[in-house]
Amino acid sequence: MNTFIYRWHARVPLPRTNISVADEVADELSAEAMKRNKTLYAFANESLTAVISVCKLSGEPSEVLSAWKLGRILKEVDAVPIPGDLTEKLLKKLYETDSDWLLKSWAAEGRRIGSYLQMGYQDLSSLSRDAVDFQKLLPFKRVEVRSLDDASGRARLLLRIVGAGLSSESTACAEQFARGIAESYLWTVRTVKMAEGILELELSKERRP
Repeated sequence: MNTFIYRWHARVPLPRTNISVADEVADELSAEAMKRNKTLYAFANESLTAVISVCKLSGEPSEVLSAWKLGRILKEVDAVPIPGDLTEKLLKKLYETDSDWLLKSWAAEGRRIGSYLQMGYQDLSSLSRDAVDFQKLLPFKRVEVRSLDDASGRARLLLRIVGAGLSSESTACAEQFARGIAESYLWTVRTVKMAEGILELELSKERRP
């Protein structure tokens, strides 16, 4: 174990406190402090204060990184969070007006987001494993990807999505969005099973020689 020492500023001086951390954590903390031209004391206090602030609001330390990643993704793809109820109302209204345009727009947006996600996730399986990093960007609550056996020489996947909307209209839009993401990864949608809020897409890809 390695240690670093900090001392909180207070009106009444407090005794110095030692905190034990793993060697690799201490090394990374020191390296990051040097990058930012800060003392280890200042950087440790800044980092701990940020985590403690999240915990005071009933958060968890593990949420700090995922929240930062989500904020960066939202900024980079120029996305604006919209309340779910409002989204449902807008989709239903637009679906009544021009369902063809609406569905094509969601498919196009899926391809756009898929192209962005490829910078960090090379395949759909890794995308599913790390979905917690970006799931609030997508109109889904849970994404599962499972490989399927295929003797025909094609690679096949089963893409299961839960929480894909609260109505048949929003679920149809979510299906087009998922289709667009799959197509951006060069997978073809073969079959679709759809129930309100739940999607199952069977995907295939020609096996490369």
